[in-house]
Amino acid sequence: MKAQACPPGFTLRHKLKANNRAITRLAWSPDGKRLASAAYDQSVRIWDAESGEQIRELYGYSGSVFTVIITADGRFAISASKNALKVWEMSGEARSHTLRGHSDYIYAVAATPDGRFAISGAYDETIRVWNLSTDTEEKLLTGHKGRIGCLAVTPDSQHLLSGAADSDVKLWSIETGQTMKTFRGHRGEVLDLALAPDGQTFASASHDSDVRLWQLDGQLITVLTLHKKPVTAVSFSASGKLLASKSADGTVRLWRTDTWDPLAILDEPHSKFAFSGLAFHPGLPTLATLGEKDKIIRVWDLDEMQWF
Repeated sequence: MKAQACPPGFTLRHKLKANNRAITRLAWSPDGKRLASAAYDQSVRIWDAESGEQIRELYGYSGSVFTVIITADGRFAISASKNALKVWEMSGEARSHTLRGHSDYIYAVAATPDGRFAISGAYDETIRVWNLSTDTEEKLLTGHKGRIGCLAVTPDSQHLLSGAADSDVKLWSIETGQTMKTFRGHRGEVLDLALAPDGQTFASASHDSDVRLWQLDGQLITVLTLHKKPVTAVSFSASGKLLASKSADGTVRLWRTDTWDPLAILDEPHSKFAFSGLAFHPGLPTLATLGEKDKIIRVWDLDEMQWF
């Protein structure tokens, strides 16, 4: 299957550009009305998803911003730069507070859907759980033997998935801080994780160029092997029918989740940075990707009827 600039079923809604340096991560607000982007230019930008207008620009970082999320209640945008987290209030003035504790670069951030905790993973091989009500560290999770690159929280806010440079994915109890299961099989650093809407299936993307699909109980479902270079990002559609994967081979691939057959290839030239510039809308078949070597955001409306 040959890559196409705009494959059948893809309609470009917006092309958003404000960065002269590479964008690192994308995140939707829970209502799908806003899109956040973090970048190497030491900023976080908030976009109106309907109009495509930039509505807020968040500064005050001492270095590149490696990741950003918006909490499930829409109250906060949480971003990471160097060894600190910034928690931004999404309403009113652009006020923030800073969480410190890691001794090295933070590359992964997540939050529990119940709004209680932010969770960060860093190059210091640790995962830290932060109480968003008190801005204090609740737990320190250790066990990986390499930098932490990605995190995902289950819909019930009870469990955490983490991927690291040791090629492992670990499942943790957030309440106890204990490792419940280790998923092994990748032959390179785990770069991204995505939970399916059912909360029982997840995808892991790796430097080994593979995407692995797992059940939380430990069963390996299948391995997707068509990418030719490291896979930096994975995301499930809200319907659960589609999985998107982004690779350093310059493509975004779309897969159907009932058969795991490939559906489409979008040509997206990749920068030299291995970050997760890919995110499905939380409720619609709309996909945000990065183009022009990760310097622009493209928002696509997908016609699921094209494939089902």
